[in-house]
Amino acid sequence: MGYMPEHLPPPRPTKAKATEQSTSAAVAGEFDPTEPWYARVCTLTRLRRHREALAVLQHADPSPPPHAMALPSAVICCAALSLPFGVAQIHALAAKRGLLPASDAYLLSALLSSYCRLGLLPCARQLLDEMPPASTPPATVLAAFNSVISGCALHALAPACFALFRRMRVHVASVRFNAVTLLALLPATPTTVVPQLHALAARAGLSSGTTVANCLISVYGRSSAALARQVFDEMPLASRDLVSWTAVLSAHAQNGLAVDALELYRRMRGHGVEPDALTLVGVLSSCAHLAVRSVGLDVDRYVRERLQGFRANVQLCSALINFHARYGNLPQAQQLFDEMPKKSIVSWTALITGYGMHGHGDMAIKLFQRMVSEGVQPDNVAMVALLSACSHAGKYEEGCKYFFAMERTYKLRPTLEHYACMVDLLGRTGRLEEARELISSMPMPADGSVWGALLGACKIHKNVEAGEEAFKHVIMLEPNNVGYYVLMANMYTDSGQQDGVVRVRAMMRERGLKKEPGVATSNTRGEFIC
Repeated sequence: MGYMPEHLPPPRPTKAKATEQSTSAAVAGEFDPTEPWYARVCTLTRLRRHREALAVLQHADPSPPPHAMALPSAVICCAALSLPFGVAQIHALAAKRGLLPASDAYLLSALLSSYCRLGLLPCARQLLDEMPPASTPPATVLAAFNSVISGCALHALAPACFALFRRMRVHVASVRFNAVTLLALLPATPTTVVPQLHALAARAGLSSGTTVANCLISVYGRSSAALARQVFDEMPLASRDLVSWTAVLSAHAQNGLAVDALELYRRMRGHGVEPDALTLVGVLSSCAHLAVRSVGLDVDRYVRERLQGFRANVQLCSALINFHARYGNLPQAQQLFDEMPKKSIVSWTALITGYGMHGHGDMAIKLFQRMVSEGVQPDNVAMVALLSACSHAGKYEEGCKYFFAMERTYKLRPTLEHYACMVDLLGRTGRLEEARELISSMPMPADGSVWGALLGACKIHKNVEAGEEAFKHVIMLEPNNVGYYVLMANMYTDSGQQDGVVRVRAMMRERGLKKEPGVATSNTRGEFIC
């Protein structure tokens, strides 16, 4: 949302060919000696050579007309170099020359966007307030409002965004919002308000445009794959671009609808649309979730053959590591990890998770220690991966050490997931009473995953009494999770208590629950109960 040079048209170019030649010469390190200095400032700005552009401006002849042409580029340079005082100086100079508050639309927009990018929103609001809407061209007014709305969105100030939007619609009768306005507002819009903004866009005839529709798909996809899919399905086929397909595919992948995500990927390829790295991240996530190895391996081949330099893409490499690690191809996952020039916390966590889920607790712990030693601060997800690894490997002492170090050492407050891992660890190692005490000491009510972990441990150690207590709690929290009923029934069967089996089956019938024969049922922590 900030004001970046590449988002701007060339400042008042004379001829496209001349501009292209000027830029080519600058790239080669040469400048046409006949080129005006203000054109050189614009060229250097387009090339992001901001310090050089400001140096040219500083030593130039300050005659008013050419100076005015260079000022927008100078503002961009100051913002790019985080020089708020420079922006303010140019603002003062422009006001002195009568170019503001509204006679120069390009300069006004550059100043507003630069103030917003630098976090100087009061300055942007003041400049907007000084603009006389009645005597300012509507296009200039709209660009000014869009700049400040975008700036407020950049800083996650949703109420300010909508206050400006209302002001523009109510008090500036000559101005109608456009697609740029919507693209700024939608990402900052609370989920419950998105349908209202969608309806406004539809009435204005803007919702069917590709960029707005893509933005709607992405925003809806944060909470509802169905609404994202509805927008996508309503788009004409010719309007769907790679962004459209990627947005709707990601919406399904992020909401756990892996089957639909892979079907969308199949359709996308069938229409001849080539995926990019972001598309493939969603596909790999769905493959890992569904255990669809063949598609994931096809993606791996595609990446290696078609996406040069993919190892520098942290998100894509992390998804590949996660895919290979979940399938047990730990050498491949480790190789990818080692080849990454830069790693994120997601990369580390993916590999720690892979080692942990395949019983290599020692490797997971060593990797975690290496991560911390390299200055990467663990987050809650990394701690879940580590504690889960300790649980799967039965590493009681290590698990307890890291759990109690969360707040003290890493400044992380344990969540329900961390408590579920600890209950699972204590249960697996036969410390059922200690697990019950931990649940009793929790600062928040235990959820189904916590009681489910205890129930699973009771099944392993054939402790029917503790199992009944866990079962009572877990079916209150998750009454439709068939796996817990099956687990309790199996526990009764193992202990020869047929009356218990009958009671559990009766409960299932009353609630309309049925386990398909021969199908494994998974609990909330992703472990399978056969």
